[in-house]
Amino acid sequence: MNKTFEISYKLRYGETEDWGREYLKAATKKQALTSFANKMKIRIKQFKSFEDWMWEEGVWSARFKHIKQIKEKRCPHCDGSGIIHI
Repeated sequence: MNKTFEISYKLRYGETEDWGREYLKAATKKQALTSFANKMKIRIKQFKSFEDWMWEEGVWSARFKHIKQIKEKRCPHCDGSGIIHI
């Protein structure tokens, strides 16, 4: 059974900062990180650990912040058509 993981990262462009999040379904934390690295085209062989990951998103530079397992719940206000991440 797959779990849901939230991967957060910090984006920076000059003096401007923002945060990004990706929600991935995977059996393990390692599989979620591997899927995320492939999606973001991170060359993971360059880094000793995932905490050191850095990559480019267009003109923004991004840096890994954290990964955590989360729960999903159907939204009660929209008759279950939306998903809430807890």
